[in-house]
Amino acid sequence: MSGIQAAPAPWKLSGRSWMFVLSPLAKNASFPAGFSASHDAEVMTAGGEFTAGMGLIQVISYTESPVGPYDELLYIPGMWKYADGKTGYRITRIYVSTKESTKNGRRNWNIPKQVANFDYTPAANGVMNFSVTLPGSSTPFFKASIKHIPLLSLLSLPSTNDGVLIQPPLPAGDKPEEVSTKQWTMLHSIMKGSVRLVRVLPGFEDGKVGDGVSFPAVQPWGVGTSMQRLDLDFGVSTFFDSL
Repeated sequence: MSGIQAAPAPWKLSGRSWMFVLSPLAKNASFPAGFSASHDAEVMTAGGEFTAGMGLIQVISYTESPVGPYDELLYIPGMWKYADGKTGYRITRIYVSTKESTKNGRRNWNIPKQVANFDYTPAANGVMNFSVTLPGSSTPFFKASIKHIPLLSLLSLPSTNDGVLIQPPLPAGDKPEEVSTKQWTMLHSIMKGSVRLVRVLPGFEDGKVGDGVSFPAVQPWGVGTSMQRLDLDFGVSTFFDSL
């Protein structure tokens, strides 16, 4: 796509983050409605064996990155295991606020990014409201709030997480920035920051945070975490023809 400059890996990013924990899915369970874009559903369930484990939703507001500031919402249903013994997480649904992040994230790491609009609204009593909408829509497909927990949210603990993402090759999406890829990728990422506990308040009446179409209709645990200063290293992918 013309006008979008290539920003190859590695990336160093910083910002703030909110993490919502999800109970494990059963190994043979169906993935929740909205777990991926419809054109990605086949590839997001192919390759390897889903072994469950804790799921994760993360909202990140990056203030620094190789493609400038942007916002991000992602869903990880759990862990996969592959025939050669490798294990890794898989991002199956993710939105960002810029086309630059979308195209480069897909090309560098097979991360199935799509563009959306993000809104962060502070409210009374230390509440922060999040909503995410598709371009051209005023109806949120993701809604949640976080609230400080008296005393507990005052405690801040250093945290370092070293994670492995293994992502399948992507078909092209509907938008020019949603480029296709041809090989599997494996990525090591390192996330550092100070973690605080927060209360998670789902935004939909059924206790879910997603609409089940554009984002998974899932219910996170009542307690999540926040990082007010997040530093993230996204390395260079290792590429594979198959796994």
